[in-house]
Amino acid sequence: MKKTIQNIAGYMLGGVMFVVLLPTIMWLVSGMPDMAVHIGALRASLTGVMMLGGLTLSVWTIVYMKRRGKGNPMDAFGHEVAPRTQHLMTEGPYRINRNPMLTGTLILQATC
Repeated sequence: MKKTIQNIAGYMLGGVMFVVLLPTIMWLVSGMPDMAVHIGALRASLTGVMMLGGLTLSVWTIVYMKRRGKGNPMDAFGHEVAPRTQHLMTEGPYRINRNPMLTGTLILQATC
């Protein structure tokens, strides 16, 4: 039971960090540009597709880590929040990129 709660907390913390905290920090550091800029329909559509692609890559990476790597990369201040990965992952999203979770987050943020 304790391990299950620890796993859930680890994945929730990771989700909040990559989907809320990092994007907010990047927005603040960039000078808080206006989010409601009027843009054309084509640009809005492309932006939406890229944002969805970045989010999908990040989520795919987390699911892949859980299923294939048997763990999660989440540590908090030197303490294991969720179990660390036990296997080196070279397939799936890692076939293309060594850190696909951060790449997905970067794509998501670059299109905001």
